[in-house]
Amino acid sequence: MRKVTYVLMGLLALVLITGCTGKEKRQFNRLLTELAEQDHVIDASDWKKISVYLNDNKTRFPDFYRDNRLDEKAVEDYISKFFEHHRPSFKVRFVGVGSQGPMVANFYLERSGSMVPYDSSQGDGSFKAAIVNMLNSLPGSNNRMFVVNDGIYPYPKGIRQFIANNNIFSSTQGFGDASYTDFAKIFDQLLNKTGDNEISILVTDLIYSTRSMAGVSAQKVFSDAEGMISAVFKDATKQKAMLVIRMNGSYNGPYYSFDSPLSGKPYSGQRPYYIVIVGNNNNIDRLTEDMSYQAFSDFSHLHGYEGMCLFAADGIYQPYCSFLLSGRNVKGRFRPEHGQGDCITRLEDVEPQKGESDVQLALAVDLSHMLIDERYLTDVNNYEVVSDDAVTLKSCRPLTSADKTPSAKKYLGSATHLFVLNVKSLRAKQDVVLRLKNQLPSWVTEGSCDDDRQPDSRTTFGLKYLMQGIYKSYTRGSSAPYYFELRLSLE
Repeated sequence: MRKVTYVLMGLLALVLITGCTGKEKRQFNRLLTELAEQDHVIDASDWKKISVYLNDNKTRFPDFYRDNRLDEKAVEDYISKFFEHHRPSFKVRFVGVGSQGPMVANFYLERSGSMVPYDSSQGDGSFKAAIVNMLNSLPGSNNRMFVVNDGIYPYPKGIRQFIANNNIFSSTQGFGDASYTDFAKIFDQLLNKTGDNEISILVTDLIYSTRSMAGVSAQKVFSDAEGMISAVFKDATKQKAMLVIRMNGSYNGPYYSFDSPLSGKPYSGQRPYYIVIVGNNNNIDRLTEDMSYQAFSDFSHLHGYEGMCLFAADGIYQPYCSFLLSGRNVKGRFRPEHGQGDCITRLEDVEPQKGESDVQLALAVDLSHMLIDERYLTDVNNYEVVSDDAVTLKSCRPLTSADKTPSAKKYLGSATHLFVLNVKSLRAKQDVVLRLKNQLPSWVTEGSCDDDRQPDSRTTFGLKYLMQGIYKSYTRGSSAPYYFELRLSLE
């Protein structure tokens, strides 16, 4: 009953406000259009502007207040209905708005024998710089810290004190058994105990180990790693997404190879490590959609960044896209179907120009706000085109100023990249699906080794077995895993 009441209130507010000629109400509708027309999102920053405007004009918007307080649900209902009746209409998403506030971040630092040398006094400080930069950019004051190895131990001094310490591993000395890392327990914590308004962040070298490594073969370690992943990564993969960021930092100290768990050999040089971020699908989406997390989620600018891999359910992103009707990348004749406004995804009467054998189409796409490496996004080999006739993706690149001609701007919307499609023949009307495939990036295999008795700057022992196990868990049941798909129509 309460839900019905809220919906009715939202509809009533829509009628009252859009039907009124008051200056403040017309300004409010313009504000909504400015905030969401391009990206179709109302984030925390947008919500703050909306709240300030409404509170400054409270007497003009009585339907948005209950007991003299802003009724967030009524405002959301109004905004949703406003854009449903907008031209063109669209569904607006709310990301981190209202009383939801900042997410709580749970920060987990692996403190094992092979992690301590990353913050050695002989190093270049890049490891600590990246961690501190990331933690300093987190909004909110209720974030928590834990030290992990054979168990999960709360760090009582808090993140602020941790950041202030000269050596982050000296300040965490004495927590647990540093000779062993229980990844089953740690990943279970990340996947199954990260709350609805939380994200979890793990800094680790991702080197899997068993409780007793003495005399254990490398293949036995890899087999145990795959079994652990299979046991822990179950139904949680449907609701939770996981981002693995590959980093590189200086390493000065003993390195413990798989056949020598208690006696390390000196190593001085660069070594890879990883930042793992877990949250439900909405919260992972919020990291890039909510302006308050913009600095935190700019991982490619962290000192030592090398790449990232997002594990998520199919279709985690739904980007804006529109065909451009003219320009240097367009070749052939066609026209948009009627009634599409400024977002064109359906073309008809598609045919080559006289003397030509094919048609070339330019599709503007918004690839921003994705936790996917730019190199991955612009590699045409990572895309799949599903069509009855010969439609191929020729190129994908960032939009340039030359692309933003007066005739093109109308259709660019929030687009950041230009896709060029080639149509060899078109025998009948058909739906075309363009997908960004969800597949492991090349650095996973290239950065993995089966024998770490001679450590180097590029490889992590057994990395591909862990990553492939996680990938299989996320893509189980999907015949063609994908991050997003664009549905187009050609006739």
